[in-house]
Amino acid sequence: MARRAKYLALKAVRLAISYAVLIIMAAWSVLPIYYIIVTSFTNVETLVSVSISDLMPKHITFEAYRELLSGKFLPTIKYPDFPIWVAHSLELAAATAALSVILAMLAGYALSRLEAPAKKSLATFIYLITFLPITATAVPLYLLFARLHLLNYLGLVLAYTPGTAVFAAFLAKLSIDAIPPDYEEAAMIDGLSRFQAFLRIVMRMALPIVALTALLGFMGAYMDFALAYAFVGARSNLWTAMIGLYYLGGFINPAAAPAYNIFAAGSVLMGIPLMALFLVSQRMMTRAYSGLAGIK
Repeated sequence: MARRAKYLALKAVRLAISYAVLIIMAAWSVLPIYYIIVTSFTNVETLVSVSISDLMPKHITFEAYRELLSGKFLPTIKYPDFPIWVAHSLELAAATAALSVILAMLAGYALSRLEAPAKKSLATFIYLITFLPITATAVPLYLLFARLHLLNYLGLVLAYTPGTAVFAAFLAKLSIDAIPPDYEEAAMIDGLSRFQAFLRIVMRMALPIVALTALLGFMGAYMDFALAYAFVGARSNLWTAMIGLYYLGGFINPAAAPAYNIFAAGSVLMGIPLMALFLVSQRMMTRAYSGLAGIK
């Protein structure tokens, strides 16, 4: 009886410690997001004005959102700046995601299904490239595209895409390897070409990888600052939302007074498309996995 009581006591202590650690980790993760959201509903304009009491604001105001959506922060733009910046970011992100999916799936299919010389060596090389930091390629990419006169949106899409497509191509190969080739052979017997079988069979069954590739490509381009600023930083009419937020936060021009509440409001609004994309992709992955069937 005493042993059982001791065992239950130790179990309760371990459970309490586990919950305490989880609560602390959750609070540590959520606090920055909560802080940004709360700051966006206050009139705190600089970090110097921030205090602990601001974490529980007494008055909520939408002034930062109104000024962000209707304000003209740059004289070179005739319309409110932030909606235009977000539109530029969405265009770049969507184009990068689409091109990344196309290249990654085609490369993954070729590595998995087609017989090519040194295919295993090429797959190993692609795997090793995924460990190369993207930031290490920023300067070479800038010098290359400057010589090609592609320091514009087209150049940005072409610069963003390899970082996602190379990594996703390796994942696509692994995913396609797990798909029995009997599906494609049966489809080609019924009259489909190899490319049609790839589109109708492989792409549907590898939909989780397609969704993951689109997510990675979209997020990489949507959240990028360094490469975008290097390519179009001198032309403020081509700024993306990240460059605009850095400008509002006073990081690009230290002499300008930072509007931290507007910066926080922009961060909240920029997170909405990402959240929506995650929710949609999660449902797509669930449907894809549940729709898989064996060969009959």
